[in-house]
Amino acid sequence: MTAVKSVRLIGVFLVLLLPQFLIGQTLRAKVNVKMSHLPPNEQQILADLPQKIADYYNNKRWGDENQDIVINCSVSLIIETVTNRGSEKVYRSQFLIGSESGENFYDKTVEFTYQVGEVFDQYQTVYKPLLGVLDFYAYMVIAGELDTYDLFAGTPFYDKALDIANQGLISNYPLGWQKRLEEVKLITDADHVPLREAKFYYYETLYFVEGEPNPDLAQQYARGVVDRLEQVYRRKPNSKALKRFLDAHYQEFCKLFKYDRDRRNIEKLIEIDPRHRSTYENCQSSR
Repeated sequence: MTAVKSVRLIGVFLVLLLPQFLIGQTLRAKVNVKMSHLPPNEQQILADLPQKIADYYNNKRWGDENQDIVINCSVSLIIETVTNRGSEKVYRSQFLIGSESGENFYDKTVEFTYQVGEVFDQYQTVYKPLLGVLDFYAYMVIAGELDTYDLFAGTPFYDKALDIANQGLISNYPLGWQKRLEEVKLITDADHVPLREAKFYYYETLYFVEGEPNPDLAQQYARGVVDRLEQVYRRKPNSKALKRFLDAHYQEFCKLFKYDRDRRNIEKLIEIDPRHRSTYENCQSSR
């Protein structure tokens, strides 16, 4: 078990023991901006953009509560074209963000403006297209991460992401915002409630396997995880959110079944996620 995973599991345990503690959030982002498709003069205009994005993500206080949870994430902005729209330069790009627990998003249609010396104000009151995208995906990642610490702890941050998506949709730069709006509505709809529960119980199961071994509780929670994933699969078999979760964790799922006495959970997981059948078939239980 990795040190990072150990810390996550201990963090989950502390939240379970001390539910009265409020949780604050700090992002620790590694930022990469690629702009090789742009002419040299345009690249020069954007020279300070990577550092500005990193400073914005890493210095902004994303929540007002007191106890910090540090969320490590990687961010990539791939800038493909630039056009002039009146007095503004409008950049088209792709955007990727990912976190340790698998809150991974890939957006192919990001449109934003930028000028030399532009200030990234975390207390902005006027909508800016690039900060809108940065904020939206930060809140999506934070929400998903917090759902692993406590049931539905991410809800306030999904609400913030929803607000930003609605702002973007009626702005002068609506490109891509309809899909982003659908993304946050998808993960928060009634059909995906079991998936959000499964995220929490997934890490709780790992704790009772690796952190503080308890075979009875590990079996109980592992079954709960698989049953909840099955509920989502029955309702929305092509769910992007379910696929994202499975893609992030399929290599680790076997750990959950360490104390199982049969292959019931494994067989269900194969049905839910046949793309990773070979991995699941190699899972070993204690039977």
